[in-house]
Amino acid sequence: MKVLPLLAILAALSLGAAPNNGLKPVWEDDFNAKELDPKKWNSGGGARIVDGKLQIEVTSTGKPGFWTSSWVNSSKKFTHAQGYFEASIRAVQTKGRGWVTYGIRNEDLSKVPSAGMRFTFTGGDKISPDLDIFDEAGSHHLTPKESVIPMDGGKSYKKFLTYGLQWTDKNYIWYVEGRQVHKLARPIPSAPMYLEFVQSLPEGGLLKDFMNPKAGPEPLQIDWVKVFKIP
Repeated sequence: MKVLPLLAILAALSLGAAPNNGLKPVWEDDFNAKELDPKKWNSGGGARIVDGKLQIEVTSTGKPGFWTSSWVNSSKKFTHAQGYFEASIRAVQTKGRGWVTYGIRNEDLSKVPSAGMRFTFTGGDKISPDLDIFDEAGSHHLTPKESVIPMDGGKSYKKFLTYGLQWTDKNYIWYVEGRQVHKLARPIPSAPMYLEFVQSLPEGGLLKDFMNPKAGPEPLQIDWVKVFKIP
C-alpha cells in the first residue's frame, strides 16, 4: 500500500482551517537576531540561535552518555489569554534522545482551573498532543491512546511544519499545517498562558544511545513563533 505524505493526508482530512485567517499577530519572534531577545525570552542549557533558527538541544556534561537539557520560555515576559499560538518547527527524528515539547501553560498551576497544553516530540515519528488539567479533582494528564497525527516515515517531519495551539472559552484545539488534529472540551482557565520549548531527558540525563560527548542527538529547531488574538 502506498503511504501518502503527511501534508496530503492532512489536506484530505479537511478538519477545519486554523483560526488565523485575517488576524494580525499580537506578538512574534522570527529569531533573526544573533542571540535570543532577553526582553521576550528566558532560557537555560543549550538553547541558542543558529542561522536564524532557535535550537533546543542537549549539551554534554563531559561524561560519556550524560547530557544536560535546555529550555526557553516567555514566563513573566509575555503571556496571552485565550488565543491562537503557532510555531514553525522541524521535529526531531532520533529515537532514544529524550523528548522535546512546544507548549503553553499558566504561570501558576496551583490555581483551579489551570492548564498546560503542548505538542510532545519523542523522535521516530512520535508526535502527540498533550493536555494537563488542574481542577477541583486534582491533576489530569490527557493524551490520545493512539496517534491522531498521520505519520509517513519521517519524510514530512524533516521539513518545517506549522504547529498551532488554540484555547477558547470552551475548547483546547491542536493544529498541524492549519488542519485540526485534536480537540478537547475541558475546564478553561481565565489566567493567561506563556510559551515554552523544553528539551527533557530521562532521570539523571543518561542517553544510552549517545555515549560520545561530541555526538549528541539533533536539536528541535524553531523558525518563528506567532501569537494571535481571537475575537
